Amino acid sequence: MPPEGMEMPVEYQDETDATHARLRMMADSGGLKIVFSGRIRNSRLALEATEYAYEQGLGNEFHRAVFHQLYGEGRDIGSWDVLRYAARAAGLDAGELEKTTTGGTYAEVLEKKLVAVHELGIKAVPTYVINGSHRIVGAHAYSVFEEAIAGLGV
Repeated sequence: MPPEGMEMPVEYQDETDATHARLRMMADSGGLKIVFSGRIRNSRLALEATEYAYEQGLGNEFHRAVFHQLYGEGRDIGSWDVLRYAARAAGLDAGELEKTTTGGTYAEVLEKKLVAVHELGIKAVPTYVINGSHRIVGAHAYSVFEEAIAGLGV
């Protein structure tokens, strides 16, 4: 994936349109705004920056802020302007996040996690693994997760 992202390949457009329609219905039912871009965003910087945020104890807050920038505002999460904004929204020092992440501190950590994901055979985002074995692929209603957990006896 190039740093600037890429246009959605035509061969995936029908599947992507169907997914976006389903997600838009879910967002609408919750009174949420959702924005989709015609581009696939390069999330590498955001993922490395998230490692920094977790180390600072604000990983969930940063993840929510980045998610909002991507799907709530339609912004490019491969951009430092957007990531600095998300960092401030999460209560992080934006300059330190950029300096540390740009310095490559989290590249190896992320790479190890990506290898583990590939070894598990995960190819789609999001994929939720429950109790180490049961997988839920894609965005689903809360009830789907409740049913899966109840069925596993977790």
